[in-house]
Amino acid sequence: MSKNFRELIDEYEIVIPLIQRDYAQGRTNENLKANKFLNAIKDGVIDGLNLDFIYGKTDNNIFIPLDGQQRLTTLFLLHWYASLESHYIANLSKFSYEVRSSTKDFIKDLTTQTNWEKLTKRDIKSSIENSNWFFLSWKNDPTVVALLHMLDLIETLFQDTQIEQFNSITFELLKLEKFNLTDELYVKMNARGKPLTEFENFKAEFEKYIEDDKIKANLDNRWLDLFWSLGQEDAPNIKDAPKLADDMFYNFFYNVTFNFYLEELEKQDKEKKRILLECNINNQEKEFKTIDDFIKECSIFDFYKKVYSKKENVEKVILILDNLSVEETFKKFVTKKEISQHERVRFYALSLGYWNKLDEKELTRWKRVSFNLINNQLIQSPDDLIRSIKSLHTLIQNSQKDIYHYIKDNRKGINYFSALQREEESLKAELIENDIIWEKELERAEKIFYLKGQIGFLLEYSKNKIDSFIEYRDKFEALWKFGEKEYNNQITIYQALLTKGDYLPKVGNSGNYTFCSFDEKSIRIKNDNWRKVFNSNKLKSTEDNPNRNLYLKDLLDDKRFVTTDVEKSLDKIISEYPFQENDPLSFFIKNQSYIRYCKKLQVRWYDKNQIYLLKTTQMNGTHAELYTYDLYTKKIKDKLSKPFHKPKYIETNTWDLPSIRYENWIYNDKNIILDVKYTNNNFCIHVFVDNGILPENIVHALQSIGFDKECKKSDIAYADIEKEIELCYNNWHILYIK
Repeated sequence: MSKNFRELIDEYEIVIPLIQRDYAQGRTNENLKANKFLNAIKDGVIDGLNLDFIYGKTDNNIFIPLDGQQRLTTLFLLHWYASLESHYIANLSKFSYEVRSSTKDFIKDLTTQTNWEKLTKRDIKSSIENSNWFFLSWKNDPTVVALLHMLDLIETLFQDTQIEQFNSITFELLKLEKFNLTDELYVKMNARGKPLTEFENFKAEFEKYIEDDKIKANLDNRWLDLFWSLGQEDAPNIKDAPKLADDMFYNFFYNVTFNFYLEELEKQDKEKKRILLECNINNQEKEFKTIDDFIKECSIFDFYKKVYSKKENVEKVILILDNLSVEETFKKFVTKKEISQHERVRFYALSLGYWNKLDEKELTRWKRVSFNLINNQLIQSPDDLIRSIKSLHTLIQNSQKDIYHYIKDNRKGINYFSALQREEESLKAELIENDIIWEKELERAEKIFYLKGQIGFLLEYSKNKIDSFIEYRDKFEALWKFGEKEYNNQITIYQALLTKGDYLPKVGNSGNYTFCSFDEKSIRIKNDNWRKVFNSNKLKSTEDNPNRNLYLKDLLDDKRFVTTDVEKSLDKIISEYPFQENDPLSFFIKNQSYIRYCKKLQVRWYDKNQIYLLKTTQMNGTHAELYTYDLYTKKIKDKLSKPFHKPKYIETNTWDLPSIRYENWIYNDKNIILDVKYTNNNFCIHVFVDNGILPENIVHALQSIGFDKECKKSDIAYADIEKEIELCYNNWHILYIK
């Protein structure tokens, strides 16, 4: 219902409730907006002006505004100022503020007949402040200060305006009697932050692109509900929820607008053959190399006009907001501006479903296929991001609301994304089209921890037979659930898998191999770890073993493996594996501490006689040598071998060989040190003696730990001896175990 301010206040007492925010429109730092609004009112006095919807609740002839407090307060001030010298004040005393007691008292005194009669339209702010009823303490009330400042601005424009002229300024009054308007709802609609947030500023601009007033009103109610519910979830208390909801709403607009911007981006750097990111900042075009740099520097106000000059983009935003539900993809999209590229593209895929008005069934299928493609594609550069967006746009257009039917017959109809995943999605669509029972079984597999939709290896194991697929899926699901969170369980999986063969994939060209991290944070990490096992037969570089994926199949096929007790099954498989000294894998299978030593899960493996356990990923980081470490752990550690003190293991971060060191024995005033090392397929001892040959006592000590009595003399100098030990380089003896 259309009303003007006088009609409203004649009918109701207008009460701004306690939970509302301060009057922000009159703040000194909002001069630009205030003057813009007042000038619109000035024009509206002549031509008429509708101020859109004002929502509120009526109760016993009291109108309590839910949304519209700022406009109503400014209209009150305009009517109050125009009434000066006209002897009309009666009903304006029905306007009151409950936000602060000082605000309430000020407005009460401002509309008291005897106080009002003494004021004139000239120099109104000073006249009020110099009145004997004005308390100096009111200058500490931000709303009183804002009211006085607004009156100052009003005086400039409306000295000659009569109160009756404001009757042409109307608004649509919407009474929300059917709602139970709690304090929480007032906070939600009106206490979004002080001063106006970035979202408030952008919303005022975006509203200009919406022609339908009812749709425009959704920005402050139905659409806001989505962000309010998220704000309530994440805010420590209800007072923080409005600001958080505003931030999320702004993040939504920033990110969705940026997606539109990327969708249209075509300008390329001819030399580097890459798409350029550009933004107009302070009327200057600026180029950005990375998406993060763009987002860091560019406000939405720097590029939104270009986006929303296309009416279809405004309509697309409305479609998104009309269809959104609070789900994980949406939550991550609005948490911040600096979201990951995968989060950005996933929301774009979801948006495409809304724009193309897919029904619930087809939307679910579209999300499944598109998310699987996105989740298994490296998306890092602006080019990656833009090509992903354009590919999805083409795919949904070509699929004509039947994604399964399209991709099963058009394996090459999916552009850009991983060839491996494109082939897999096409195969899965074909299986589902042939037998719908596949759909739910595949979906369950795709949701298994770590996989993120890539399950081709399970289809291969089952040879595309549904019963076999379910069996392999359930076994793998049980195995991966066992290893999902517990590092101890992951090591057990490594050991059990090693009983089937050397599954360790190569890491780059360094000579490193990995036990495979369960970290699923990035595509790159997954591609360098378990996916080299799952897809070993499909990768261009198989590192001389394309059958790594079959070791996993062998483990799942092992009759000792049962899903009801995975831990017991794996322990049995490990314990029954026979230890073989000529099999390096045996050392890891039988002693998990060797895997634990490798903090980054990598070993340097040149051949079976040169294997180093790495604490980092390089030989210049701390590392041990497998066979000496095994000898030390099993036979030497914590054992006293006279005449030496307890030995210790010497790791190294150079190309020198790690060793077991015997030291701290002074014999005949001579310092004697022994280093046990592994080289040339043998254990050897480097003996350092001050000016002499190896005494018999030392030979007996070596015999006590299993070394041969015979020794060979060598004149090789040892250049990297600890400086504090004085050694005779001419008496270096090497002993070998036979």
